[in-house]
Amino acid sequence: MSTLSMTMQAELEQRRVHLLRLHFELKRLGAAVRVRRPRNGRWRLRIRAGEWSETVMCAGAEGAYAYVTAHGRLLGPVDDVRYVGRLLVWMTERRQR
Repeated sequence: MSTLSMTMQAELEQRRVHLLRLHFELKRLGAAVRVRRPRNGRWRLRIRAGEWSETVMCAGAEGAYAYVTAHGRLLGPVDDVRYVGRLLVWMTERRQR
C-alpha cells in the first residue's frame, strides 16, 4: 500500500515541476499567471487576460506527460514548453478555447 502511495506522490511532484516550468515561461512572456494546488491535490495553472482565463493541468503517467486545458484540449508535450506558452498567450489574447 505504501508503494502505491509513494508512486502517486512522485507523479504529483512531476506534474508540479512541469507546471512550474510552464509558469516561468509564461511569466517570461509577460502573462498574468498563477499556480495553485486545490484541495483535491491536482496542481493547476491559471492564465488570465482581462476577464478571460484559461486553466491548464499536467496530465499523464509513467514518464509521458502533456499539458491539457480544463476543457480537454491537448496543448502539447511537456518538452515543448515555449510552444505551449506562446499558444496559451495567443488563446487568452484572442479569447479562444
